[in-house]
Amino acid sequence: MNSADRKSVSLGERWRREATRGVDDTRLAAALDALPSIRKPMVRIRAGSIRCEMEGTMGSIHEVSLQIRTLPMRDWNTLVRVLRRSKSIVEALENGRVPRSFDRLVARIVGEPLFPDARSVTFGCSCDLPEKPCRHVLALHELFARRLDERPWEVLMLRGVDLQAMLSKVRQTEPDSELPPLAFGVPEEPVLYPDAEDADLGQSLTSVQIRWFTGVLAERCVEATLQALAGLADVAPPPPAPPANTPPPPAPRKQSAAEAVAGDVERAKKSANPSS
Repeated sequence: MNSADRKSVSLGERWRREATRGVDDTRLAAALDALPSIRKPMVRIRAGSIRCEMEGTMGSIHEVSLQIRTLPMRDWNTLVRVLRRSKSIVEALENGRVPRSFDRLVARIVGEPLFPDARSVTFGCSCDLPEKPCRHVLALHELFARRLDERPWEVLMLRGVDLQAMLSKVRQTEPDSELPPLAFGVPEEPVLYPDAEDADLGQSLTSVQIRWFTGVLAERCVEATLQALAGLADVAPPPPAPPANTPPPPAPRKQSAAEAVAGDVERAKKSANPSS
């Protein structure tokens, strides 16, 4: 199956899979039954936590929460600088989407992915049910998963990222002397393409691109390089190596003492009579 046939997984579905890992169907059904008891106006999503209130039996109220550490900000300026060279990621964020490529970029620069795994999310509930996580916690997970399908940027809010402030810094276009210019006028770094794993990056350079890339050299140097490259196809390939089991050639036979003396006599005769 190629990348065009593969269906992308939404942030909500990713959250749901992580939250329900190892949870049996009976507990999942109980969580879905408890979902309507969440008091929607009391759902609060803040940096590092999701909190809500749920109506229990006999008029009781349960306080439910999910907690996760916010992302470290020490390398955020580096992330902003790289995002200025990542047109497709920025356009997705401006439209409220959070592409996988941004998640990979955050992981590479900040050292921790934007999207958390189940082990990094802790929970709490004021109920006294023995199962952990209880149905109230699972219901809150499901509520947030559904919200992510409609508001994917809320995962940024949860991890302590101010999306609008980050985009404001990205839109600042002052030159960055520490980063080399993008080659051939491409809109972003090829390594940051959203589908880089499936992309064919084995592209060859044309003569015009080589001249542009090596523009600091004299024209005759570029032409000589191109001619040399064009002539490589006419060079005969080296002879194939012999098979591994081919015996080595026999060593030359060592000359005997008698043959050596006879040879010396013959050379002496020729030097004495050069005309013979």
